[in-house]
Amino acid sequence: MSQTHICFEDVTRRWGQTQVLRGINLNIARGELVVLLGSSGCGKTTTLKMINRLIEPSSGRVLIDGEDIAGKDPIALRRQIGYVIQEAGLFPHMTVARNVAMVPQLLGWDAGRIQKRVDALLDMVGLPSGQFRGRLPGELSGGQRQRVGFARALAAEPGIMLMDEPFGALDPLTRDHLQDEFKAIQKDLGLTAVMVTHDMTEALLLGDRIAVMDKGQILQCDAPAAILANPANDFVAQLLQTPRRHAERLGALGGQA
Repeated sequence: MSQTHICFEDVTRRWGQTQVLRGINLNIARGELVVLLGSSGCGKTTTLKMINRLIEPSSGRVLIDGEDIAGKDPIALRRQIGYVIQEAGLFPHMTVARNVAMVPQLLGWDAGRIQKRVDALLDMVGLPSGQFRGRLPGELSGGQRQRVGFARALAAEPGIMLMDEPFGALDPLTRDHLQDEFKAIQKDLGLTAVMVTHDMTEALLLGDRIAVMDKGQILQCDAPAAILANPANDFVAQLLQTPRRHAERLGALGGQA
C-alpha cells in the first residue's frame, strides 16, 4: 500500500453557529492526485486550506507525514507546499522571473540556483525562459499567467501541491491543454496533489480518486471508474448525470454526421 502523505482525522470547522465541515476523514497517498468535488459552499475549499493552515480546524487533526501540522510554523509550512488559485494571483508589478523566484528567495537560495530553477520551470510549463522571464503578467494571456502560477507553485520543490479551481477561468482549449500538461508534470515529479473543482468531468479526467462533498461531509471517495460504476447515493449519481448527458449528446451528434 502507498504511504500516506496527508491525513485528515475527524476534522470539523465551525464559523459561529454554522458547521462548515462535519467529521472529515481522508487519507491521501504520496504521489496521488485527489479531487475535492462538490457545489459551492460544500466545504471543499475550506478542506483544502486546512492543509496549509490558511484555515484551522475547530476540532480534529491534519497530519503530513504523520506529524500534526498544528505544531508547525504556518509560514514555514506554506513555503513547503505549492498553492495555485484561479487566475494565478501573480504580482502585477513583478516580472515573470521575479514571481516564480519569490519563495526560493524567501528560503535563502543563492542567486545562481534560483535562476537555474526559474529557467527550468518556465521551460517545463511551456514558456521558454528567454522569451518570457522578463515579461510582466499584464503582457500575458490568461493561459500563460496560469502557467506562471504553476511554475511559481513548483519553485521551491514542494512535495505537495494544492489547487483551487486552477483551470476554471480558462477557455476550453487552453484548459484542456493545461490539464493534460499538469497531470504529466504531477506524475513525473511524484507530487501529492489536492485539487478543488465543481466540474465533474474535470474530476473524472484528472483525479486518481475523487472525494465527493456535500454539506461539509465526504459522501464518497473512490477512483473515477468506481464512482461511475457505483455511486454511493442519489446525490453522487446526480453529479454524474452532466458528463453522461454530454457524452450521449456528442454521441448522437456523431451519429448524425
